[in-house]
Amino acid sequence: MGARLSVVYITKNAGQHFDRSLASVAHIADELLVVDSGSQDDTLMVARSTGARIIERSWPGFAAQRQFAVAAAENPWVLMMDADEILTEAAAKAIRNTFLIGEPAGVAGYLLERRSFFHGKEICYGDWAHDRVLRLFDRRCGAYGESLVHEAWETHGTVEQIPGCALHHYSYANYGELLHKMCLYATLNAQQVHQRGKALHAYMPMTHALAAFWRGYFWRLGFLDGMEGAAIAWTTALGAFMKYAMALELRDCDRQ
Repeated sequence: MGARLSVVYITKNAGQHFDRSLASVAHIADELLVVDSGSQDDTLMVARSTGARIIERSWPGFAAQRQFAVAAAENPWVLMMDADEILTEAAAKAIRNTFLIGEPAGVAGYLLERRSFFHGKEICYGDWAHDRVLRLFDRRCGAYGESLVHEAWETHGTVEQIPGCALHHYSYANYGELLHKMCLYATLNAQQVHQRGKALHAYMPMTHALAAFWRGYFWRLGFLDGMEGAAIAWTTALGAFMKYAMALELRDCDRQ
């Protein structure tokens, strides 16, 4: 008998790709679980149409919400999905074959390749390329870290990669969404730096911004992605600048 798998989402106004995301995992999920924090669009209607189990819960933060969702799942093996991610057919088949004969032996999780798309094209270079994310895991062997943003599953077991297993990530519809999300992440990152008491200096916003742009646009060849590559590199650099500028601001407020 094969191992059972829970596919888990945390949502709020999931957006235009949610129905396709659910459809991409429906035939490998023994359970579909959606933990929603106050959606005002058709997110819950879309989830109900697939037979997903829905839990409505106020927003405690990214890591805490994901940890709650993992704990609420019925099965020990969990595939954590975002509403703007679509599992490829090849990936679904690979996961199904992996779990067909039972729980994987000696493995606590699997990395999935994540390919990001922006303006209808795949981003092949820069900071978004060659991304590997730990999304398929045994919940008995780890937990989510306490980061305010870019939270990740931390396991104390062996991690492998299933060949050909990829997620397609459709995160931003336009430049406005890209800029809006950068502001959100920069704010959360600044709060995190402040909470951790990291030493800060006045030069850090500029040096981190310049380093981020150089890394993404030149070192990782982001310029080969054209206008989209430039926008991603500039936005990442601006996010780095604002992260440390706001962290300095928070520090100075505490000193007054």
